[in-house]
Amino acid sequence: MTSNSGMSGDGRPPHILPASAWDFHTHVFGPRPHFPLAAGGAYEPPSADRDLHLATLDRLGFDHALLIQPSLYGDDHSALLDALRHGQGRLLGVGSVSATIDRDRLAALRSAGVVALRFVGVPGPDGGPYPGTQGFDQLEDLRSDMRTLGLHAHVWGSLEQCADLALGDAGSDMPLVFDHLAGLSPDDRPGTYRFDRLLDAVATGMAWVKLTYFRRSALPGDYSDMQPVVSALVDAAPHRVIWGSDWPFVRTAQVPDPSALLNQLRSWMGEEAFRRCLSDNPAALLGMKMP
Repeated sequence: MTSNSGMSGDGRPPHILPASAWDFHTHVFGPRPHFPLAAGGAYEPPSADRDLHLATLDRLGFDHALLIQPSLYGDDHSALLDALRHGQGRLLGVGSVSATIDRDRLAALRSAGVVALRFVGVPGPDGGPYPGTQGFDQLEDLRSDMRTLGLHAHVWGSLEQCADLALGDAGSDMPLVFDHLAGLSPDDRPGTYRFDRLLDAVATGMAWVKLTYFRRSALPGDYSDMQPVVSALVDAAPHRVIWGSDWPFVRTAQVPDPSALLNQLRSWMGEEAFRRCLSDNPAALLGMKMP
């Protein structure tokens, strides 16, 4: 296994992040003796325990992070909850449960710092449902309890799936946060039906998009093909875009340098939009006041 600290050079990030900056998409794995992986996972994770996670946030300059329940743990939240307990008040979580969950257990997750649930529409490696995740049918069944408990939804789906959800019933009564640039590709441009449909949903509804653009790029290590897509999203809905690194970068042949990604994003967005993306927008979504 490898260890991804997310740093380069002498270990100091060549950037200064805005105050109260959030990384809205991160994971923790292990240590395995304490938190064994579920069988049949879709990938082999790197070493990325709670201590390395916090150390990486410190080195990159993030005050806060959102931990996403990895598919490799299914609905066993032990590693995530352990990280939240030791997170020094800096972390919140996104869980993964089916609609069969007991209401008291769901409420207990909420009390422990889980603020959202994740639902996945992309297929797994074998073409079937992605192992260890919950499908969109579970979102529909859980919506009432989620609203009652103040939970929102994170969604990993195709561009069409994301737009459908944002423009449907689910997008009318709770925030939807779309992973991995909502499935946009380098070829998507404003003026096309599918791009504009998502832009309309994000700009006028309750949808948010994580700018994890390296996942969608056809130029690993460069990522410049995503600038028109990111710029169009930011121009259309600057209040609905959020940074998410996807540390520690699983399922990635070429691991990106998060410092370089942040510098690139800042150059594309400008200072005001960059601050809004990393600080103001996450705080607004979570209902938090900035210091």
